[in-house]
Order: sequence, then structure tokens, then C-alpha cells
Amino acid sequence: MAFLTQRLITGLISPDDERDARAAPLESERVVLPVQPGAIPSAKPPVRIFLGTEPSQYRAERVFVWSIEQVRDPARVYEIHLMKNLPGFHRRWWLTGFTNYRFAIPYLTGGAGKAIYNDVDQIYLRDPGQLFDTDMAGRGFLSISDRDTSVMLIDCTRMRALWTLEAARNERRQILEARARAVPGLWGRLAAGWNARDEEYDPEDSYLVHFTTIHAQPWRPFPQHYVYQRNPVGGLWHDLERSADAAGYQLFTAEHPSAAYRRRMSLLREHGGGAALGGAGHLPAHERDAVARTLAEVDARTVLANADVPQPGSSWRVTRCDDAPPWERAADEPFDAVVCWGGVERLPSEDLPWIVDGLFARARRFVHVAVDQGAECVLADGRGLHAPSCPAARWYDCFHAASRRYPHVYWRLALRHRSRGRRRHWEVRQGGYLPGATPRVWVLAHHKTGHTTQSVGLAEALGWPHERKELRFTAAGYVLRRALEMAGIARAAALHSLAPPWPDVVVGTGWLPSRAARWVARRSAGRTRAVVLGRKSGAAPDQFEVALGCAHFRLPPHPRRVETLLPLSGVTPARLAAAARRSDLFENAPHPHILVLVGGSSRSHRLDAGTAHRLGRDAGALAATSGGTVLALTSRRTGRRATAALRAGLGQSGRVHEWRPRDPENPYLAALGRAHVVVVTGESESMLAEAAVAGKPLYIYPISRRSGPWQRLSGWVARRASVQPVNKRGTARPQQGLEYLCARLIERGLMLPPRDLEGLHHALIERGIARRFGTPLTLEPCLAFRPAPAVAEDVRGLLGFTGPDERRPRTMRRLAGEG
Repeated sequence: MAFLTQRLITGLISPDDERDARAAPLESERVVLPVQPGAIPSAKPPVRIFLGTEPSQYRAERVFVWSIEQVRDPARVYEIHLMKNLPGFHRRWWLTGFTNYRFAIPYLTGGAGKAIYNDVDQIYLRDPGQLFDTDMAGRGFLSISDRDTSVMLIDCTRMRALWTLEAARNERRQILEARARAVPGLWGRLAAGWNARDEEYDPEDSYLVHFTTIHAQPWRPFPQHYVYQRNPVGGLWHDLERSADAAGYQLFTAEHPSAAYRRRMSLLREHGGGAALGGAGHLPAHERDAVARTLAEVDARTVLANADVPQPGSSWRVTRCDDAPPWERAADEPFDAVVCWGGVERLPSEDLPWIVDGLFARARRFVHVAVDQGAECVLADGRGLHAPSCPAARWYDCFHAASRRYPHVYWRLALRHRSRGRRRHWEVRQGGYLPGATPRVWVLAHHKTGHTTQSVGLAEALGWPHERKELRFTAAGYVLRRALEMAGIARAAALHSLAPPWPDVVVGTGWLPSRAARWVARRSAGRTRAVVLGRKSGAAPDQFEVALGCAHFRLPPHPRRVETLLPLSGVTPARLAAAARRSDLFENAPHPHILVLVGGSSRSHRLDAGTAHRLGRDAGALAATSGGTVLALTSRRTGRRATAALRAGLGQSGRVHEWRPRDPENPYLAALGRAHVVVVTGESESMLAEAAVAGKPLYIYPISRRSGPWQRLSGWVARRASVQPVNKRGTARPQQGLEYLCARLIERGLMLPPRDLEGLHHALIERGIARRFGTPLTLEPCLAFRPAPAVAEDVRGLLGFTGPDERRPRTMRRLAGEG
């Protein structure tokens, strides 16, 4: 169901308890950017900014404030008020979690002075102090349109009588805006550069970028509700987030936690005691045992813990921290391990990054955290304590980020999700510097050689020990066995040749190996991380998977999908050179030696006898023109009829080596190493990738495309998924209806867009990696394309495993905090 529809329905059926919250104080969290060290304080007033936001927008909040930090006046104070979860508002018809908060700003300021309002999906490119200092010429508020209040400069004194707290809490946004429009001279026009929406961005004239297309917001706040698409200016946002990561920047820190954290800790200390900050008494026995084993594996001698840690016959000494949580202990004397079982989930999610960072900062080797998000907490006075809602993705993000700062630490997170009406279970994840130092890798081999080649190529590029596991079952057999497993008829561990001990990483390419890889990851109880490759690798990866795909697959973007121009391969220059030394298929034939690599028919392309005959004839003509010799190698998909036609078309200009299964004398690498010119049929991505490694003159021979019912249907679905109808304001409407359904089908791998091979060919030619067959023959080499090292680096980063050669830990730096 589309996001907007869900919000409206939820608002209609949920109890309207906002009125009961009106007695609660209306307070917003405040982040203050003080005068920077060394700057002479300005006489200008502080810049007041009120940010409309909601819990799922935590990444956007951080980057919004960080964007101000990059362009601010160092001599001035900036106050950013985070308007989130404000009590007493009637949210039933809101389409965001903060729709009407903007109209409460005159009340929050006491009706005094000026204030800026921003939606959270924005970044500043110019100092907001310039906007704050704008002469309002007696107007009540400025915006780019009297119907667009997503960026405003507000005269709080003048607007207080019109935008009252009662009106903000109860009336619709459109009504409040219309009421303001009805007052002559109240609204004034703001320069368009202060609210440049998506494609309106201009490097010269845009002072603020507003990511209005909800399903193209780069930080993906609602992946359960939208299938996110590419944003043409998303790189601006990602660059800011990367710079914030590099600076170790957070909105709140241990020295300056949020006001909500201080209130919650005060409550827990006054009425909860030590039991409220630890426990996890329901942690399963097998996880407690795993902690004990890990403590032994990392040779821990000192352990800081807020619960009873198993220590039968152990060599470690446990220090209990009942008086204060472990993240508040002095960090000048770190422990070998820190064990935190419970307590963290009872604190505001805004402070989670620095809390997790604090646990890592106090550990030399190992951190274990157990979080039961649905556990009840009863204070000493009998009151129940509400635990803030925090999505699992945020926990994982915090641990990944801390692991990058402390690469010498191995971590385990046991997370028990909040659930309604279902049995809750523990999910265990791990990362960092593994006790075994080097991750163990399984490569799932398949009868499709191209798929196995890609998996082996990645495993070798990762540089970790890998073991090849042959899949001795078909796709149909896998589906049947999974059905039996899910029905409880067969034991899962007995279904496959894949059995414990599980690896740390499993790699699979294509439909069957990818699903088998994910099966291994599920069975490992969080130990194994799956890396899946190829167009048919299935649904978008989860928080602990990595997917590799090519740009011409046209799959939706995903932060855990590494996109390449061509598939990976196991071919390297060294292997080509070694193979060429062992065999010379061209012998003393005239130069240049022209190698033709022939693919075959597929669901999307047809290599029939006529096309194969024409290919042979054209290759022969090329040899005749250049005075050279042709060697054509067929493949598994070529087929006998096409091979015979190819041989007939080639005639006496060369010879054909026919592919045979399990051929011990396969001349493929030797021929590729010896050839002076390579011609590849355009439908074979794998052979194009392998030929591109050689860096030789590479020519693409086009093959005709099929146009069957399935291809037409998948093409229609792909086009419909990318449609972006506009709303009344002229911006892209949030994804819904048929666009949403089609996009979700593609994201889950149930329907795949046709491969854009023409686009691939164009990209290869444009980059100088290949040339189009039919252009004049030249022996000048093409640009070699060897993506494996860069791809492996990206995959290692996403997997989150670190090693002894990683950088030393560094602490968080605070640039903003509580005022």
C-alpha cells in the first residue's frame, strides 16, 4: 500500500489521543552552533531556525545541520530547533509527521523576533544568516510562493495572532495558508534560490536545495513505503553525509547529550535504579554461551558489564557498572571487552550514535550489546516506562559507523524486535575485527560458467581465503526442497550439501546461487553475510547483504548495491599471459590474429543461423581486408545450427573451435591472450567483460533483439515504474498506485526490466573500452577495464569486516550540541 494512503488510513483508525497530550509542555530539542574558536563574536542576533522533522528522518536531520556548519558565519550563533513528536497536535490528515508544526513557531518563540522554518528534506548551500537578515518590508512571512511554506522567514510578532497554537493543532495546513493569503500585504516573495526543488538546482543561483520528490530522497527514510529512485542532485546530499562521517560529526555527544536523554536518565536514576539500565534477563542461553566463547577467543582479561556475564572457569575479571551505564564510565582505562545487556533501548534514539560510540571507545577487543525493544520497564514507583521506538536499521547504522571508527573491535548485536501478535525472536549480527582475523568465504559454483567466474573473480579480489562449494541441485529442486523445509517436512540442515560450520561470507551469482547464498545466511543465525551478483539475484539486499549489479540492468538504486559497468570476471592480465605461453592456437598464421567470441540466443536476443552466417562472413571480410586470420570460439548458448552457419560463413578465412562441456583443453584464455583483435557478440556481457580486461582492440558485433510477450510486458512495467506524475504545485507526486506496484515488483525481483544492452555498448564505446563493429579496423589498443579491485574495496566496506591493517580508532568530534 502506498505511503500516503497508509498514513491517512492509520490516522482515521487510530485513537485520537492528541487532546490528552495537551497538558504536556510544548518543547523542541535545540541544537546550538556557537561562535567558532578564534572568531570575534558578531553583534548580530542568533539565527533561529525551526526544523520540521520526524523520527525516520534522523539521517536528514544530521546532514541538514551539517550543511549549515559548512556555510555559516563563524562569528555568529545559530539555534536549530528540532520540531519532532510535539504533543497535542491533531495529525489525522497530515501527510508528513510534522505538517502543521510550522504554524506553531510564533507560539514557540513567544511571538518575538524572526525565525526561519525549514522542512527536514533540505540542505543549505549558502549561509542561512543571510536569509535571516533579509528585510521583510513589513510582511508577516516570506516564501517563494503563497502556497508553498516549506521554507519561510517569519515575523513571529505579526503572525502570532493569525497562526495560533490552537489553530496549528486543529486546523488543516491549506486552511491556515489560505487565511494568511486573505490578509493583504501579509505574504512577501522570497528569492527562488532559497527553495530550489530537485531539478531546479543551479550551482550559481541556488542557496538551498529541497529534495521534494519523496521517493527520490537520497537518504531513503521510508524504504518500507517507497521504492526509491535516483535523484539527479542526490550527489550533493551524499557528499555532505560523507564529509560528516569523516569528521565524526553528530548532533549530540556524551558531553552535550539531548535534553530528552537528560530527562530520561534523571527519571531512571531517581525511580528505576540499576535494574532499569541493564539486565536482558531473557537473552537466550546460546547467545550467552556465544559471548563466553568470544571472550575466550579474543583473550579478554578485563570485562566491563551491566549484567551477569557467564564465566565458568574463565580467565577474565568482570567489573559491574551498576552505578552508571557503561557508556558513561571514564574512558581513560578501557577494558578488553564491554558487555551491555539492556538499558540502551530505554533511551532516546537521537543519542544512540554517541552511546554506541562510547561502548566501542571503552573496549579494546570486543563489544556485545543485547537490546530487547519490546521489554517492559517498571519503575520503582510502579509506573511503566515507555521505550522509544527505534528501527532496526538505525541500530545497525550506528554499529557500522562505530566499527569504522574502531576497526580493532569485534562486535555482536543481539536485537529482539518489537512485534504485535507474533512471537518475538532474537536476531544476532556481527562485524568488525573477527576473532579469526580473516573472514572465511564460500563461493557457490554453478553449471553456468559465467556465473561461477563472476563469483570466483570477486572472492579472489577480496583477498580472503575462499572455498568452492558445488551446487548439485537444480532450480526446481531448490524450490521443492525449500517448500518441504517451510512446511516442516524436511530438516533444513539436511536439504543441501551446505552445512556448518558456516562461513563469514558466502558469494553467489545468478538465480539459484543467490538464493542458496541467502539460505546459508539465514541458517547461520547472523554469522554469515551474503554477497549476491547478477540481474536475477533476487530482491533488494537487506541491511547485512551486498548486491552487485550492472548499470544496464536498470534496477532501483540501493545503498547496499554496488553498481558496475560490466560484470566481474576471474580473468586477469597475469592469467591471460600464462595461458598464452602454454598454447598458441594461431600458430604461424598471418597477422593480425582476430578472435571472435560467439555467444548465442537468450530470452532477449536471437543468434539464429542467418545471423551466425553473417557474423562469419563479416569476420572473414575483416581478415581479408587486414591480411589476418580468424579464430572463432563458440559458447554453451551458441548451438549446433548456429555453429554450422558460422563455419560456413567464415569459409577458408579461419576456423571455428566448438564449445564442449567439461572440455579440459578449453582454449578460451589462451586465445584471448594471443589475439591481436577481439570481436564479441553484443548480447554476452560476460565475454565483453573478460575481453575488456585484456585492453586489446575490442569490437562489439550487434545481435538482434527478441520482442516476445514477456519482453513487452517487462518493458511496460519498467516504464510505468519510472513515471513521475506532477501534483498541483508542479513537483513530482509521491509514488503511489500503479507506479508503486510496478516499482515494487521490480525491487523484489518478481519482474525485471529488459537489459539496456544498447546503453551498455554506448557507454563502452564512449569510454574508449570498445568500438562498434563496422568502423575501420585499427590495432590501437582500447582502454582496459579492470573493476575488480575497486569493487572489492566497496564490498569490503559494506560487509563491515576489518583487519589489523586498518586505521587506528578516532573519537567523535562535536561541532554542535545542546544549548
